[in-house]
Amino acid sequence: MFNEHTRHNRYFKMVHGALETGWREANRIFNDVRTSPFGWPARKPQKCTVVIVGAGMAGLGAARELMAAGITDIVILEAQGRAGGRVCTLPLDKGHIELGAQWIHGEDNPIYRVALKQNLLSNTTSVEGLGPYLKTDGTELCSSLVAHVSHKISCILEDCEEFADSSEKYPSSVGQYLQDRFEEYLETCNDAPEERTLKWDIFRWHLRFQEIDNSCSDLNTLSAKDWGKYKFTGGEDCINLLSGYSSVIDALTQDLPDKVFYFNTPVKTISWKKSLSSIGCDEDASQYPVSVTCGDGSVISASHVVVTCSIGYLKSHHKTMFDPSLPPSLTSVIDALGFGVVDKVFLFYDEPWWGEERQAFQIVRSLSDETDKNYQSDWWLHDFTGFDVLSHNPAILLAWVGGEGAAHMEQLNEDDVAQHCTNLLQKCVKKIDVPLPKEIKRSSWFKNPYVKGGYSHTTSACDKLGCGPTDLTVPVVCEIENSGKHPVILLAGEAAHESHFSTTHGAFESGQSQARVLVAYQKQIKSKCKPVNE
Repeated sequence: MFNEHTRHNRYFKMVHGALETGWREANRIFNDVRTSPFGWPARKPQKCTVVIVGAGMAGLGAARELMAAGITDIVILEAQGRAGGRVCTLPLDKGHIELGAQWIHGEDNPIYRVALKQNLLSNTTSVEGLGPYLKTDGTELCSSLVAHVSHKISCILEDCEEFADSSEKYPSSVGQYLQDRFEEYLETCNDAPEERTLKWDIFRWHLRFQEIDNSCSDLNTLSAKDWGKYKFTGGEDCINLLSGYSSVIDALTQDLPDKVFYFNTPVKTISWKKSLSSIGCDEDASQYPVSVTCGDGSVISASHVVVTCSIGYLKSHHKTMFDPSLPPSLTSVIDALGFGVVDKVFLFYDEPWWGEERQAFQIVRSLSDETDKNYQSDWWLHDFTGFDVLSHNPAILLAWVGGEGAAHMEQLNEDDVAQHCTNLLQKCVKKIDVPLPKEIKRSSWFKNPYVKGGYSHTTSACDKLGCGPTDLTVPVVCEIENSGKHPVILLAGEAAHESHFSTTHGAFESGQSQARVLVAYQKQIKSKCKPVNE
């Protein structure tokens, strides 16, 4: 997420937003511009081979894989009015902003390849965590001290990666490991009290950074054992899109049939059979052991259902969404995985009052700032790290906000958010008359009822249970008498990818992988039903 003090930019932002103010207008824009090519089918089919719940990256990955294999009898049910899920580009008069996924992370992945083939890539990449690092009294920290402490923390986190491949005892959490190792480091230093305090202040900045980056409220709940399981796909990182990330969604949907998409169609329940006496080769009830009831009361019977809802949504709804309930082996993972909140606040100005040389402002708080946060109306800003300058919109500042602060920010009115940000900038940026922004835009993923947050992380609770993302990929099966197991429900999404979690390409690959399970099964069924003389 930042520059020389990261290892390979592990900080994969898969952000996070559904515009709060102006959300209806944004929905209208996307309904008109993004989804109109798919049409609005008047009536859903009563039966199909595969129902895909969700038209985000995982749903599109599954749909394209199925279509490519010749399974065209599919339906995609999307609760929102557009495809893309947590990918959401908002067009502006000049340019765009990303309310959802910000960058492509790495080049050896299917999303990069699609964007490259369609000429969607910008020739710029982004870097986060750029200076200056400012205290709330306006003091600018020495850049060499910031770099030194940041490098030390980067080394500690790099060491934490080793626990992923080790059978030895592992730390209780990333937070505890960072705290212990940083204290050990400080004991080796002969610092004056003031410098030691500044190092702790920078350390706390990094804690907030990691909480936002990993979409968790507390690093003491983040698994140290699984920290090193994320795998970067090589090449450049934080790759921008010329016209925004939604251009990738356009590319992924443009060659899918109009008739498979049903927008504004939330799923109410998914009913499935635990066992059957046989699975029919003809069109009879036994061929469709799972049915999906939509919010409008319509019912679709299917042979298989691929569910790509966010873990945040499943945490809130899995007990009522599935009938009978999902197996405990799945519900325990859903409950144990973490799913925090990450939002963005965009501040729009007529011109960059900070000058062309400034690329960002990082805000470093003292311990007294942290202690007093419960008594301040703008306490939510304690859950952010600073303001970045958008490379393609130099008069816009972007603040990433996480955890409880992000959820609280979504409840505030725009004037308060703008004033809080301005007050903080006026304290930190001296010798400049910081104006109020002319407007703000912000994401609100926590309030979005179909997302409920940012993205997933593996928790210390997962370590204790011995579970993780891979366990989500185990199909729910219907036992067929004398015939084996028929996969009726498969989960997919960024949370179900062991090494590319929190990324768009991880979600897409997860959908592809589950689709391949169904392709193999359908081939097996067809071979059993083929007449002997053929």
